[in-house]
Amino acid sequence: MKEKRRMISEAAKELGLETYTLRAWEEELKLNIPRNDKGYRYYGEKELHTFMKIRDMRDEGMSMDEIKEALPKNVIPFPAGGSSVGPQDKMEQFQNVMVKIMGRALNEQKNQLSREIGDQVTRQVAKEMDYQFRQKEESEEKRFQKLDELIRLQQQSREEIAATKERGFFFKKKKRNRD
Repeated sequence: MKEKRRMISEAAKELGLETYTLRAWEEELKLNIPRNDKGYRYYGEKELHTFMKIRDMRDEGMSMDEIKEALPKNVIPFPAGGSSVGPQDKMEQFQNVMVKIMGRALNEQKNQLSREIGDQVTRQVAKEMDYQFRQKEESEEKRFQKLDELIRLQQQSREEIAATKERGFFFKKKKRNRD
């Protein structure tokens, strides 16, 4: 039985991707995609399997550099026409699955811890700002009370001075000319 060959548009549709994405990944990851006698790309089961793995790694948040590094390790060759998978291959597949699961779990835990730490820091900063604001309000209140007290004392002093001057004006003795 002959392997089914897909044109790029069919492969992209099956993978749920755009054709330009497949071309970009091919170029960036330096993948060898077979071409027909007219130079058109065609995708067999092996190529589809490779692109599925790349898509999954991108969905996990891996960068293209990380994928390029991990690709030879994580792309599980698609078993060709009925050949059995040996115990070594099964072990590699199992290890790859476990690495993927652990990576996801660690990413989730890292994200959760980041959120929790961010929330805690935000609460602490808000508390500190509230405390500082209250301290400033209290010191401003004390300052205004002292200022008010000084203004009242100054007004009282002026009133006393004014009262003293007025009394002195009325009781001032006139000098007589003795000539």
